[in-house]
Amino acid sequence: MATATSETGSLEDTRPKTPEPPRPAEQVHVFEPYRYALPKLGPYFRDVWARRQFATHMASSTLKGQHFDSFFGQFWLVLNPMLLALVYFLLTSVLGGQSGAGTSAMNHFVGLLTGLFAFFYTRNVIQFAASSITGGGKMIINMSFPKILLPLSTTFTAMLTYFPTLLVYACFYIGVHHSVAIGILWIIPIFIIQTVFSFGLGLLFAAVTLYFRDMSTLLPYVLRIWMYITPVLFSLSYVKSEVAANKLPHAIEAFYKWDPFSPIINSWNTALVGDGPRPFWKGGIINGHYYAAASYTPQMTEILIGAGCAVIALVVGAWYFMSREREFAVRL
Repeated sequence: MATATSETGSLEDTRPKTPEPPRPAEQVHVFEPYRYALPKLGPYFRDVWARRQFATHMASSTLKGQHFDSFFGQFWLVLNPMLLALVYFLLTSVLGGQSGAGTSAMNHFVGLLTGLFAFFYTRNVIQFAASSITGGGKMIINMSFPKILLPLSTTFTAMLTYFPTLLVYACFYIGVHHSVAIGILWIIPIFIIQTVFSFGLGLLFAAVTLYFRDMSTLLPYVLRIWMYITPVLFSLSYVKSEVAANKLPHAIEAFYKWDPFSPIINSWNTALVGDGPRPFWKGGIINGHYYAAASYTPQMTEILIGAGCAVIALVVGAWYFMSREREFAVRL
C-alpha cells in the first residue's frame, strides 16, 4: 500500500500543472492635499438653481423650528429692535442733550429705527451664514450638493425675519410723514444692494468660521462695534453739521466715508429720513449757517459706490467659499 501510494504521488508530481491566471494589479489610492480651486461654474450654478427650493424650504423650516411663524415669535422680532432703538434714543437724545418735544422727538426716533432695522438685517445675514456650515455638518458629510445652498437658505431666513419689522416701521413712518412720496421706491434697489453685500460677507465668514471656530463667538462683538462706527446711531449729515460747527474732528467724517457699509446706510437715511443736517430737516439756520431742505432722493454716487462694494463683497466671498468647498467635510 505504501508503494502504490508513493507511485501515485510521484505520478501526480510529474503531471504538467496549468498555470494560474495572473492576478489583477492592486489599485493604490494616493490621497493628496486639496488644491484650492473653483469648480466648473456652469454645472455648479445649474445645480444650485435646480435645488433652489431646498434653500427656501430649509429657511421656512428653520423659522418654524424656532417658533417665528407664530404671533408671539414675530412680535419678538419686532419688539427686540424697537426696545434697542428706544435705549439708543435715550442715550443719543436725552442724555446727549439733543432731545426735542413732540414731532422732533418722533422724527429722531424714526431716524434711529431706519438705521437700526437696516443694520440688524445685515447683521442677521452675516451671523446666520457664519454658522450655516458648522451647523449643517451631517448634511455635508452624508449628502452631495452645492454647499452654497446653506448660507443661501440662512439669507432667506434673515429676509423672512426682516419683513415683519418693515410693517412696524411703515406705521411709524406714515405717522410722522402723513404721506408717501414716489421717491420711496428707491428702497427696492437699496435693499437688493444691501442683500448682495450682506450675502457676500456671509459667505466669507461661513468659510472662515470653519477654520477658526472661535469666530462664531467673536463675530457678534465685531458686528456690534461695526454698528457704532457706521452712520446708524448718527447719520452722516448730522456728523457733517457737527464737523462744520467744529464740534467733531474731521477724521470722523473721513472714517464714515471710507466705511463700505456707509453708502448703503446713507441711501436708506436719504430715501426715508432725508439728507439734511438733522433728521427730517425742512430748512433753516443752524449756528449762523443756512441749510437747505432735506432731499429724499439718494445721490447716484452713493448708489454706485454701494453697488460696487456689494459686487466686490460677493465676488471675494463666493471665491473664498467655493474654492474651499471640497475641504468642508474633512474639516468638519
